[in-house]
Amino acid sequence: MKSRSWSSAFLGLCVFGLTFASSVSAQSNEERLKAIKPRLDQMKALYDKLPPLHKQILGGNRNLIHLASVWDVVAPNASKNQPARPLSGVRGPSAASSGVVAVSDPRTDLEFSSFAGFTQSETHSARCGDSVVVGFNDSGSLLETLPNPNIGLSFSGWGQSLDGGARFHDGGPVPPGSNIFNILGGDPVVGCANSTTFYYSQLFSTGSLTTFVSALALSKSTDGGATWADPVASVQKDGALHMLDKDWFAVDPSDPDRLYVSYTDFDSSGLGGSGQCPNDFRTAIEFVTSDNGGSTWSRPIVLDFICGGANAVQGSQIAVGSQGDVHFAWEVFVNSAGPREIRSRSFNPKTGKLGNTVIVDKVVGGGDGFLLQGLFRDFLGLSMAIDRSKTPSAGTIYITWDDGRDLVIPDANSPTGTYAYDDILTAISFDGGNSWFNGGRVNTDGQPRFGLGHDHFQPGAAVDKSGKVAVCWYDRRDDPENFAISRFCGTSTNGGATWTNTQVQVPPFAPVHGIDVLIAPDYMGDYDGLTSDFTRGTAGFIGDFQFMGSTANPDALAVSFQ
Repeated sequence: MKSRSWSSAFLGLCVFGLTFASSVSAQSNEERLKAIKPRLDQMKALYDKLPPLHKQILGGNRNLIHLASVWDVVAPNASKNQPARPLSGVRGPSAASSGVVAVSDPRTDLEFSSFAGFTQSETHSARCGDSVVVGFNDSGSLLETLPNPNIGLSFSGWGQSLDGGARFHDGGPVPPGSNIFNILGGDPVVGCANSTTFYYSQLFSTGSLTTFVSALALSKSTDGGATWADPVASVQKDGALHMLDKDWFAVDPSDPDRLYVSYTDFDSSGLGGSGQCPNDFRTAIEFVTSDNGGSTWSRPIVLDFICGGANAVQGSQIAVGSQGDVHFAWEVFVNSAGPREIRSRSFNPKTGKLGNTVIVDKVVGGGDGFLLQGLFRDFLGLSMAIDRSKTPSAGTIYITWDDGRDLVIPDANSPTGTYAYDDILTAISFDGGNSWFNGGRVNTDGQPRFGLGHDHFQPGAAVDKSGKVAVCWYDRRDDPENFAISRFCGTSTNGGATWTNTQVQVPPFAPVHGIDVLIAPDYMGDYDGLTSDFTRGTAGFIGDFQFMGSTANPDALAVSFQ
């Protein structure tokens, strides 16, 4: 996992300095770590104010909140977390006949600790030609950046391939920048404009000793993902009042310098009697745009918002068509465990106007609505893709999500009194998102009429140059007890009318969680990505995902398929 470019250079050049000035560096880093603690405490203080539903649906920020609770244990040991040796070289085996390859390098996971720093999760990928980048949450990156007194902290890693996904190089931590108050918080979404220009969007906490800023970061690579510039905030708000969460990112294929970032704003600014929700909490789906490759950004544009602690919006997605038409989707939670629905809305960048908000479909959450069997969180399996092929299906928009409507059984130990078994459902729009049709189920096994069923969850969708649409997800169909997790992908060549299913050739694994002190105990990740070639030069797909194997050591893998 820890093959390094910028950090290996730092380690190599600083051996002399660390030998003869270790006491100075240690003192400097001790001051830095003490300065970071109030920042984490501020974040936790805002979290503690949130209503129960808002806490429940918070995304990657939950790991930073968890970090605040274990900081006093982790920080004093920072100087002991240096890797045993400098690491370099290409890591990850050549593709086998199954097409599955390693993205993160598992050989170094436990060099930091047997209790922390070995978890990679929540993967997302982008492909432009033969260049592929996969981003992922990485607790090991946090431990690697902790001992360096001259930079911020990073909870994110990446892998790079220059041969279309046949092999990956584990690049180590995404550079957090020289501001020691920078914390890259994960929830990665990557994109590309061409084979050399890649972008990495994620959660971001920044500011100064006296200023706390909740933000989203965009890092840019101009060498195909080999190295990354320091992060730039695409949006930032007062961290004492706002917690920005669940970012998503997209590049406009008609103008690759035009970028979009959407997110959820957990907003308590109205508690003072002002704002859109006076004397109440607010959640909002917002987005920002850049017309110059991320150098500057627009003011936030609000897509949807809800007032009140029992209601919320969360989990936005973006799809941009060949002509620059922009489409958003997100989920709405009403009355806590009550009805949920997916909404969509379009944006015209030429006029700056938003379309009407459209209800895509209702949602029945899997498990108890938030937790699946094994007590890990899965509440927001939502993905969106648009057909940019030069075929008659061009412009078709697909939304896929996990939904438990087809089999709900009594469960006395569930908070809701029931357990819902998820299937992977689709909705399809042929008119630019103005109306949506039920596209049916992607997983071909279905649910039994009576008795126990099987979970299918966290789908990721993409469409390739031929107009073929693909979806990949986690699947429990092969375990009669609905526990062991496999990976499946489905493809359709007729616009989602029918699907074929193929099992990814990795062994089934148990949903092991709560084993890394840096990770929220019920967290295994909220999504995994699927990509096609953004340049439309190559057909097929690359899907990335978390895999635990027999050692319960979570790693990032990728699979290529047609």
